Amino acid sequence: MQQRNNTHSSQKGFTLIELLIVIAIIAILTALTVVIAGKILDSAKSSKESGALRSVLQGYTLAATDRKGKLLIGYDSPDDIVKGFAGEVIDRNSPASWRYVFRILPYLDNAITSLYINDQKSFLDSVDITSEEYTYIATVFPSFGLNSTWLGGDKMTSNMEFLEPFKIATNYLSGVRNPANQLVFASAKASLENTDSLPAEGHYKITSPYFINEGWYWEGEQGSFIPTNNSADHGFLSARHESKVLTGQLDGSTTFQTIKELLDMRKWNPKAKTSEWTPTVIP
Repeated sequence: MQQRNNTHSSQKGFTLIELLIVIAIIAILTALTVVIAGKILDSAKSSKESGALRSVLQGYTLAATDRKGKLLIGYDSPDDIVKGFAGEVIDRNSPASWRYVFRILPYLDNAITSLYINDQKSFLDSVDITSEEYTYIATVFPSFGLNSTWLGGDKMTSNMEFLEPFKIATNYLSGVRNPANQLVFASAKASLENTDSLPAEGHYKITSPYFINEGWYWEGEQGSFIPTNNSADHGFLSARHESKVLTGQLDGSTTFQTIKELLDMRKWNPKAKTSEWTPTVIP
């Protein structure tokens, strides 16, 4: 009888501590699985966006080549008739025709899948394509912002009336000395005041940290940079890829850079000779 009792005791179940250890291990493994799955999803989104940006860069170069090397204007009245996604003519006086989106449209195989990626595409799909709101959202909130201040010109910055005589923007492909380092597009995000019931990501332009006459253009003290929640404070750049910005260069390459790395004006302005260089303009 004593032997039977000993055998029974040796076959008892897990203790409470052992059960707690097993539960803890399962919880840790589950958490790791969720984290890994999230990273895989984020990586897939980044790869998809990077591929789309390469298509946009190709369209940008084709547009310039078609115009004898003249770069696309960022925000300005169009020289030619501008058509929307369905081939409809866009009013020349409409701000939608002034933004780069519809001007690059003819040079993209599929504008929707190239200019509106991941969550941006989902948001655009939720809007009635026949509405005026659709045209507004499509032109203001593409996934990629254009460096139009220094490439092609922009009526709100480098092509302002008093600056036009100084020709501070580079208007032709031939004016870019180092295409591999020349920033053209970047993942962008609208400022906080523009995102009420609108996409949280996407913006049609990006702006450099310096402008004219040694002017610091971003928020905060000159030369310093502390990221904020408002993209307008740092050029509408969006560091949505593991705290990095997806950038597209004129040679067709794409890369991921921190916002701090993009403080270097030599990446923005083909004429820049130093990281803090800006043109001196005396009206």
